[in-house]
Amino acid sequence: MADIVQNASEKPEIQAAVLPKIEEEEAKALACEWIESQNFFSRKQSYRIGRAVLVYYPFWEFVREDGAQTKTTLRPACGTLMTDLQKLQRTTAPSEILPADLATLPITIDAAYYYPETHGIPRGERLVAVPFWLISYKIQKSIYMLKIDAETGEVMPEWHPFKESVNWKKIAAVSFVPLILISLIAVLLHPVFFILDVAVVIFLVYQSKMFSLINERRKEEQNGS
Repeated sequence: MADIVQNASEKPEIQAAVLPKIEEEEAKALACEWIESQNFFSRKQSYRIGRAVLVYYPFWEFVREDGAQTKTTLRPACGTLMTDLQKLQRTTAPSEILPADLATLPITIDAAYYYPETHGIPRGERLVAVPFWLISYKIQKSIYMLKIDAETGEVMPEWHPFKESVNWKKIAAVSFVPLILISLIAVLLHPVFFILDVAVVIFLVYQSKMFSLINERRKEEQNGS
């Protein structure tokens, strides 16, 4: 057991990696097929696919002997809320020859976190990298993200849209006069008109890039970066 539990002072390193089988163009084709198959998508409504980026996610690979069976399970070594990644299964064994383009997300979860749920006699434990294509697509003014397993081609959607950024200077120029007029009305007639000011400000913030930046920061925190 002493050989399995890593020293907390040591920085864990990737020891094996799943080699990608899905190329970029094939990943984009899978993304288009998935988007067009969704009920929320109107076929009369156009969409645009962004660039695809290959990213390796770190996973803890646990080998446990449970009775007459030896089970291998993968658990994320980087924080994520996606249930598809929580109990990932592989069709082929990871290769100990790491790819030249290997670049993984930071490791934020220690193996010991999963010990209570990994039953059986420990027979092995290591960090492996699993490749995913990250592909963005745009419908109207919202940008969404897809993860595509670069080995199996499984599509894993993220449902949180990013609002398209709008120039702050343009917003300020357009909104300055209405805000001043509403404020004057509120001062001269009734303070209740300040509610309109607040509503206008909220609308402008929603149309700006602020929400998209907040969304991006939230995703970075979930991924442990």
